Amino acid sequence: MRHLAILTAVASVLYADVASAQYNDQAACIMFENGNFRGRSIGMGAEDSVNFRGGQFWNDRVSSVIVRRGCTLVAYEDSRMGGRSIEITRRIRNLGGSDWNDRISSAECTCDDY
Repeated sequence: MRHLAILTAVASVLYADVASAQYNDQAACIMFENGNFRGRSIGMGAEDSVNFRGGQFWNDRVSSVIVRRGCTLVAYEDSRMGGRSIEITRRIRNLGGSDWNDRISSAECTCDDY
């Protein structure tokens, strides 16, 4: 009986590590070309940043975002993290109802405990 309890405890620890590792393999912040999380997407890891210049596909094309729990996407209106900015800490299905639809030119993704 004691061996069964030890094996169960070891299996629980191993399973928790695997589940955590799988979660960390996902992108922390994802930006989508179209509303409703459709079209092309660009994923960012924790502590990643992107800079879109004029003429690049992603410049001024983001219409929806997914931000994982514990993470923040700071989006900027201009390249090189310049101009107005917005902090996003959740999913936004459609940026079309805001001033930010098709306006993002650079972004940073940061996470507290990811």
